Amino acid sequence: MTTGDDQHEQQGQAAKPVDIPAEIPVTRWRCCHCGGAGVDSHGETCRHCEGLGFY
Repeated sequence: MTTGDDQHEQQGQAAKPVDIPAEIPVTRWRCCHCGGAGVDSHGETCRHCEGLGFY
């Protein structure tokens, strides 16, 4: 048999928030100038995405 104090403690433990790390989805857009390759048609580093292929 539980007392009134025990019931309040059990309810308090159940009401605590759980620490769950938030996962933020990463959205990357493929560069429309180089097609994601990072270089332009002349073999130079793409000036729009700076050679990353995405932005």
